[in-house]
Amino acid sequence: MDENNSSEYQFIKETIKERPLNKKKVLTRIIMILICALLFGAVSAGVFILSVRQYLSARGDGIDPVNIPRDEEMVSADEEPGEEPGEEPVKGEESGISDNEAEEVKGSEEASTEEAVSENESADNTEKKIVSYNITEHVSLSVEDYKSLYRTLKGVATEVGRSVVSVTTVVNDTDWFENSYEDSNTVSGLIVANNGKDLLILAEIPTTDENMELNVTFADGVTLSGDVKQDDPDTGLSIISVPLESISDDTQKVIKEAELGNSRGTNIVGLPVMALGAPLGIQGSQCFGRTTGNQREISLPDKNIHVLSTDIYGSENASGVIADYDGNVIGIISGDTAMDDMPNLLCGYAISDLKGLIERLSNGSSGCYLGIYGADVTPEINEREGVPMGLYVTRVALDSPAMSGGIQSGDVITRLGTADIASLSDYSEQLMKYQPGDEAVITVQRYSQGEFQEMTFEIDFGKSGEVREELKGADTNR
Repeated sequence: MDENNSSEYQFIKETIKERPLNKKKVLTRIIMILICALLFGAVSAGVFILSVRQYLSARGDGIDPVNIPRDEEMVSADEEPGEEPGEEPVKGEESGISDNEAEEVKGSEEASTEEAVSENESADNTEKKIVSYNITEHVSLSVEDYKSLYRTLKGVATEVGRSVVSVTTVVNDTDWFENSYEDSNTVSGLIVANNGKDLLILAEIPTTDENMELNVTFADGVTLSGDVKQDDPDTGLSIISVPLESISDDTQKVIKEAELGNSRGTNIVGLPVMALGAPLGIQGSQCFGRTTGNQREISLPDKNIHVLSTDIYGSENASGVIADYDGNVIGIISGDTAMDDMPNLLCGYAISDLKGLIERLSNGSSGCYLGIYGADVTPEINEREGVPMGLYVTRVALDSPAMSGGIQSGDVITRLGTADIASLSDYSEQLMKYQPGDEAVITVQRYSQGEFQEMTFEIDFGKSGEVREELKGADTNR
């Protein structure tokens, strides 16, 4: 092939050039990335803020919720828990022993009865001798013994006194002639909780006026300003808060939260106790005696509170606490609990019935109100009269949510929402789980046409304290 022809078949050489940069498109992409980043950051920040807000809301804006354990009935020292007095433990299924095993045990017991008789008689004789010896032995106490005894009691009182404070309220007012004056009142209070921000104090103050000045004096004599966190108009009790940041380290070393005892059970009667605070109407006074009863009740809307009575002679203007010799507070002295025929014998709200109320007030909840007064249906009444077990409604407050919802006197409340109600205490505990404005279904048994028939009512909860009734005259003895 010649040269001319070969040149026609030479490969074409090309130069590939890069596409020119589109600055407008790049800028658009950068802007879109920034916008997406901003949107993602905004969503993340929103989720974080919402989560933090819900967390703080659950904790009460950084405040630890107050939780006070409830009490059970006290068991007498000579009774075993779960056994009735004078009864032997049940054999068989309840004790985890089969019928055959129970028969074998019974046979072995009968076989060993004769051998045990002599030993039991010997033990009984020995026990009788010991008892006789203890009864006939005379012990004489010297003056020093009495001094030592009362020094010990004073030591216990001083320890409990670390939880007792003086609460002074000052209200500026004017008389009929437009002259300004100050109305002050001092009562004893009790340190019941610490929510991480405030020290919480329970006291029965005469007023919760917004213009009221409130001062709290602690055991070391230091006085600080406080505020009413929440009050209960039915009992007259209030929770007062004092900021922890205002309490010095020295004062915090002196004071302490009170140890709340158990005021339920029959063996609480006759218990040696002391009255501290202002049992004689004078701050810092002390009295000693013993309890005389805890079965009297004060009937209040949606709850009953037992009264702890003593043989301690005090002032009709007394305030403070009733404590046992172990240092546990078992009663809050109140003039509203005094007996009409013996007004100078100190009485107080039984602490076990107040624990739910103290917890609610300490957490700043106003509580729910239905306006139901009631009593427990006892097993005896259930068996004799055929009344269903539950809360028997003795009366309903006028213009109350319960009356508006259709509840009547004579109804037996057996269910509140989804919870079974077997007693007034069950009802009161369930009521604390609701807020004013909530709705719930109440199930009752109503006597109609010769028998009890189940009925349901939708109830709107009101705010606790909407109806304030006088305590005296509402007492019931059961």
